[in-house]
Amino acid sequence: MTNRRAWVRWGGLVAGLVIIAALAWTVVDAWDVVTSFDWQPSAGWLVLASVLALASLALSALAYEAILGGLHRPAPPVLATVSAWARSLLGRYVPGNVLMVMGRAVMAEAHGVPKRVTVAATTYEQVIALVAASLLAMVALLDIGSGSAVGPVAWLVLAVPLSAVLLHPRVFGPLSSWALRKVRREPLAVLLPFRRVVLMIGWYLITSALLGFAVWAFMRGIGGPDVGDPVGVASGFLLAFVVSMLVFIVPSGLGVRDAILALVLSRQVPGGVAVALSVSSRLFLIAVELVFVALAATAGRRRGGS
Repeated sequence: MTNRRAWVRWGGLVAGLVIIAALAWTVVDAWDVVTSFDWQPSAGWLVLASVLALASLALSALAYEAILGGLHRPAPPVLATVSAWARSLLGRYVPGNVLMVMGRAVMAEAHGVPKRVTVAATTYEQVIALVAASLLAMVALLDIGSGSAVGPVAWLVLAVPLSAVLLHPRVFGPLSSWALRKVRREPLAVLLPFRRVVLMIGWYLITSALLGFAVWAFMRGIGGPDVGDPVGVASGFLLAFVVSMLVFIVPSGLGVRDAILALVLSRQVPGGVAVALSVSSRLFLIAVELVFVALAATAGRRRGGS
């Protein structure tokens, strides 16, 4: 047990260093683009954007806690799950998102949750979040009116909601059992009823909308009223988000999301400004995530969470 704990500590240290390097590269890579413009920020809009983004993250964390609680009883303490979820976000900036899943699995296992259950909960979460975001992203596709503006890949978003069928117990049960047998693990003891999946899609519609409007408020705060209307910018961001999620090999969809969002914004502002706004929004979301991670981790430690 001592050796295992030592390996976990060293693994956590290495993962932390990799995440720090990935975040540093992201900031350095974007800095020149962001600082090339003379922005006139509005404090009120930036505060609103931060509040909306933090609310989206908090609701997303609670949504994941609800999913995990539906798959395993007794569920870990709420703050422990929220803290683990928040800290695992940093793993998204490493290609493949493997560190995110591994981090969650290790932290949840300390509370008696088998790793296969954590992986299943993350699968539910990712698919449900993708379905919800794609439903709202359709607004951007309808507004654009032509796939040539954002590339044919973006039109795959129209098919994403169909992936919700994969989470039906009659589909997810056999698929998960087959995958677990391949790695010599027991099947899941509990699956989410499809009614619960539909309710969670509604929950994630709210978190997605909050995040989209947070991005718009941020752009409005640094770019003024010419950046576009709230619905257009928010749905455009979610369109870029969904496509970047489909290209999962890229760390947190970076680059892909920036490019598509810039194309959407370029219908309202010059191309150079659109790129700068898109990249700036990426740095804004990273900053908000770091604040949320710090808050959630602190709350988890104070309440004895993992």
